[in-house]
Amino acid sequence: MARFDMQIASDAAMGGDNQAEIFCDMGLAYATGHGRPVDLVAAHKWLNIAAIKGCDRAVDLRADLAMTMSKSDLAAALRAAREWMTIH
Repeated sequence: MARFDMQIASDAAMGGDNQAEIFCDMGLAYATGHGRPVDLVAAHKWLNIAAIKGCDRAVDLRADLAMTMSKSDLAAALRAAREWMTIH
């Protein structure tokens, strides 16, 4: 699955009107376990990136998800999003 995620993320980073929605969908997939194991850190990471890219839906979903996460998991998700944004 990681290769699939990297390909989607790379394609979305190149442009397109719906890139924020793609990141939001990735976050939802990780949050719900749709097609992959549930991973709240990855879910928050992708929702955070989607929110930064302008997806209003991701802002609300990210806030809801953050309320269910431990402080250490939330910190890890924020670090992961920051690292991804730095590279891309």
